[in-house]
Amino acid sequence: MKILVKFLASIRNATQEPEISIKIHPRETVEVLLKALKRHYGEGFREAVGRPFEDERPRIKVLVNGRNIDFLKGAETELKDGDVVVLFPPIAGG
Repeated sequence: MKILVKFLASIRNATQEPEISIKIHPRETVEVLLKALKRHYGEGFREAVGRPFEDERPRIKVLVNGRNIDFLKGAETELKDGDVVVLFPPIAGG
């Protein structure tokens, strides 16, 4: 199974690339994906994303196929073949 992960804004700066295609195992979750990305990209990426499922004010938002995982199953959202995951910092405005 393969998914596409897109990086925006400061997350893109940490990865030095706009996107990556990744092979995943069936029923892999967003949380497992982020752990794998932290291992792959190292300290700069870890600092950019923080601990999004533990921090009171997460440093990133995660979309799966255009849907915020906060409205799905959060960190336990399962990924499927062909999914598109987007990682970006929260944006505030008024």
